[in-house]
Amino acid sequence: MEQRNELKDLLYEKMSKEQDNFIENLKHSSPEKIIQSAYEKVMRDDILMLFEDDFLDDKQIKALLRLEKPLSACYDEWLKNDCSYMDMLRDTVDDFSKDLVKEHEKARKKKRFEPER
Repeated sequence: MEQRNELKDLLYEKMSKEQDNFIENLKHSSPEKIIQSAYEKVMRDDILMLFEDDFLDDKQIKALLRLEKPLSACYDEWLKNDCSYMDMLRDTVDDFSKDLVKEHEKARKKKRFEPER
């Protein structure tokens, strides 16, 4: 178990340094480049946050450690994924707006049946 934790920590540190370098490079970029890289920065932050949890087995951790830039590799793999934040955002906004409509209709019905003072 101790070795596993050491491997996890090593991977997290490697990925964290990779992200720090990415951000440092952005600081020296043009505003346009920074804006273009905003999505990548956020997604890389989210991927890095995943590695605070214990969800990979030893072989997976070792495989990622063998990569020169495991965070970049994970991000590149994410870009190939079929699902997207846009789908999740669309569902969230759709559900939220439906709830708002229900609340509005409920309030309107309640107001209609209240006696005037």
